[in-house]
Amino acid sequence: MSRPCPPARAASTSAAVGVSVVVTADQSSCSVVVAGIVSVTANKAETADIPYPGRVSQPALRERRRQQTEREICDAALDLFERRGVDQTTVDDIAAAAGVSARTFFRYFATKEAAALVSHVDLDDRVEQMLDDLAPGRPLLAQLEDMWGEILTALDDGRSDAGRLVLRVRRLMLAEPALRQAAVSIDAQRLDAFVARATAALDLDDDLGTRVTVQAAGVAVRVAMDRWAEARDSGDRIDLLATYAAACRHLHTMTAPGHP
Repeated sequence: MSRPCPPARAASTSAAVGVSVVVTADQSSCSVVVAGIVSVTANKAETADIPYPGRVSQPALRERRRQQTEREICDAALDLFERRGVDQTTVDDIAAAAGVSARTFFRYFATKEAAALVSHVDLDDRVEQMLDDLAPGRPLLAQLEDMWGEILTALDDGRSDAGRLVLRVRRLMLAEPALRQAAVSIDAQRLDAFVARATAALDLDDDLGTRVTVQAAGVAVRVAMDRWAEARDSGDRIDLLATYAAACRHLHTMTAPGHP
């Protein structure tokens, strides 16, 4: 899924739909998150060559520590939001629960809502590779559907670590309009970067068709994930991949020639 880039780190713009994919400012790095549609992360730290076995480079250690702190803040935010609600939780509350100062909190997140909308690191490389693999020889909608299908498969219907996090956040968003609105707002700001990257990969001069396709594909993901989270909230179990496949079929029907 979604979070704005913290002021102390490289500015990022990102975009995507559904689970959330992100593209950094230099368009070299992407992440998946679990917010409304899209999310953002700062540039991945470059990992210098390890000089000899057993030694980890300082950039790699710093990145690992950064990710750990980010995850701890996110977990604290989710715990508090689930117990108290977003409105009754402050940045100071989250920072205290995570064992950091409010100043440190704002090095990572611009708002308390953003703290709950962090990408899952296990999905980042998968999204990065899929965006790199976009090609002009195949319709973009089919490629995006494959991309989201692979991401949703990795969620394992809520059984994997990433899947549990996604489901947790989606369910919380159903109960917290402020959180959902924050995700949608952040995602909207980052759509341009994703569209630009896809347009360039397809070697197109105009991004209109890309923009329409990206947003249409995102609707199917969003609807499927909402239906999935709502069912879990009510005690029902529906399969996420099957729900997504059904949403895609409806999308194809609506865009088929002769459809009113």
